[in-house]
Parts: sequence; structure tokens; C-alpha cells
Amino acid sequence: MLSPAFGAVTAVWLMLAPALGLETGARAYLAIASGVVAFVLSPLSVWSGQARAAVASVGLVLALVNFFLPCPIEALANFATCGMALILAGLAPSPVVERRSTVVLAASAPRAVAEDEITAPSRAVHAAA
Repeated sequence: MLSPAFGAVTAVWLMLAPALGLETGARAYLAIASGVVAFVLSPLSVWSGQARAAVASVGLVLALVNFFLPCPIEALANFATCGMALILAGLAPSPVVERRSTVVLAASAPRAVAEDEITAPSRAVHAAA
């Protein structure tokens, strides 16, 4: 359950990156759009393999857009880091829940101990009683 949370936190960071001044212009619109898509798909990735693949695809697009849109080094690092985080969130293994039936055996009453079954250390205690 850590990977959907990791993807959602990364998505929130992407949505807030333009407000922090990291992204401007077309990159800001791309950051907000990819953040919204990743934020919606991250919780769905718990149940759906297609949602996990979509989160990884959004991360791949973010990582590759650095080669095409010019920007300062901070923005390059932002998209590269967020892209890798979304790829990791999308490629994480899915949790498997296995249901097993449990059978509780009825407890039986303890049987009485015969006189000859008493062990050596407890003979003195038994003799004193």
C-alpha cells in the first residue's frame, strides 16, 4: 500500500510545483495535468493493473519531456525526480490478499494424572499434599 501513497504524494507535488515557481509555461500545464491524472490513478492502482501501468506511463512522459522543453536545472530535476517516482509507484508489485479458512478445534478437558505418572521433582510436592 506504500506505492499508491507514494504516487499520490508525488502527484500533489506536481500540482504544487507551478505555485512554487519551479515550472512555468507549457511545463506548468503539463505538471498540473500529470499531477491530476496521477492523483486520480494512484488510489485505483491498488485494484487495477491498468491504473498502475497508466501511472508508470505518466511518469515516463514526465521523464522524457525534459529532452524537448527547455527549462532551468531545477525544473529538469523536478520532472526527472517526479517521473522516476511515478514510474516506481506504477511498477510496484500489487498486494495479494489470500483468504484461508481457519478451523478451531474444540479444547478437551485435561485428563487426570495417575499416581505412577508423577515425575520425580513433583513427588515431594505430592507427598506433602
